[in-house]
Amino acid sequence: MTNIEEALALLAAPCTDERFFPRALSALTLVTQCRWAGFVRPSTKKGFAEVVAFCDGKKSLPGFEFELKNSPCEQIYLAQNKQHLTFTNELQQRFPKFELLKKLGANSYQAEKIFNEQGDILGHIFVIDSLPQVENTKSKEFFRLLAQRVGVEYQRQIINRELKQRQDMIASSEQYMSFVDTDYIYRVVSKGYESLFNLNQADIIGRPVYELHGLAVFEGQIKPLLDRCMQGEQIKTQLWVHPPHIEKPIFLDVHHNPYYDANGKIKGAIVSAHNITELEKAKNKVEYLANHDSLTGLANRRSLFEQFHSLLDQGVSNDKKMIIAYIDIDDFKSINDNFGHKIGDLVLKEVANTLTKVSEGEDTVARIGGDEFVLFTTCNNMTDFGYQSLLHRWRKRLQQALCKQITIDEYEITLSASIGLHLVTDTSAELSSLISNADNEMFKHKQNGAAQQ
Repeated sequence: MTNIEEALALLAAPCTDERFFPRALSALTLVTQCRWAGFVRPSTKKGFAEVVAFCDGKKSLPGFEFELKNSPCEQIYLAQNKQHLTFTNELQQRFPKFELLKKLGANSYQAEKIFNEQGDILGHIFVIDSLPQVENTKSKEFFRLLAQRVGVEYQRQIINRELKQRQDMIASSEQYMSFVDTDYIYRVVSKGYESLFNLNQADIIGRPVYELHGLAVFEGQIKPLLDRCMQGEQIKTQLWVHPPHIEKPIFLDVHHNPYYDANGKIKGAIVSAHNITELEKAKNKVEYLANHDSLTGLANRRSLFEQFHSLLDQGVSNDKKMIIAYIDIDDFKSINDNFGHKIGDLVLKEVANTLTKVSEGEDTVARIGGDEFVLFTTCNNMTDFGYQSLLHRWRKRLQQALCKQITIDEYEITLSASIGLHLVTDTSAELSSLISNADNEMFKHKQNGAAQQ
């Protein structure tokens, strides 16, 4: 197994907890053959940075904080137009005031910036070694891919921390509490309801629920829950409500408990609710990051597999067949080499938008590699000739959409793609095997195209 293969194997299995960063840094040391690797983010202390994770080969070392001035890390932030930075040798001579280099005996340094979705710098990953470093295309590309992955996982950790903070805040916040009688009249409300309806407590008590929430919301969402509760059922649910005076709907965690009088007769419902709108948004954001490619917004490999199995569960094989398209952008490396990775990323986004339009929102489109995309669609049963005709039309449709001249940031770029199509006849096969069949078909067409040139 090569260093690249071993590094990719380290990152292959999903891992979103604290073990991710040590594993990612170990992979980076394998690919670059460097002694140390780390992940750095700006510190809350001005002029300082924080090493979040640090690795000596396969062994994790404690993180630490350091002053950026006179350090090689400072240079990657100063070099605004550079995403990747390398000092191949003489590191201690270049930065004689940075004592850590002397302590480690470091002689070379390589780093890659990490950005969030808005293009802001989150930090950077780096490797240092006692020996000189020579830039290598494979290691440089791995640096870039790893930086993207670290950025996604780091943002996910931030969101999870915010999620925990919000959960703690919700636990200690004022609840919406009320007592609703069997005629659906508010008889008791907590002070929290004042902000919900923009009314004083005295103006809420004695009014029908439908009058405050609106008849449509009352009949469609609230009344069914109250009716179940007044039949003796305890209910815990979550729902969106949109009080008339609030600009956007809010998401509530709601508990309904029946209230009995001394004779055991139900007199109404005690309702307790928390506003968990921000919590729901954060959960949705975490789920989105877990299932989408951070650059293009398309489904990622994990989401592709889930959607495929969902289609099978719906009985696709009973009355429909499936077509898998494997798309590889021709000579994408030359686009990166000639125009830079920023333009290359914009080209990938353009390809993603094109495939989304071609699919008309009814098919699944995913990015599964650097310049590799997968699209799968379903079709009704037909004759073998009909399927072959459909495959031909799909190939022509994709080629017409992808093989064109595009303008990116005033650069004229000739775009072309190799396409492999596979008709799924055995839905019991693993998706990875089916994708491999489409990949092999793509490779044949790529070879045939090269042979004809």
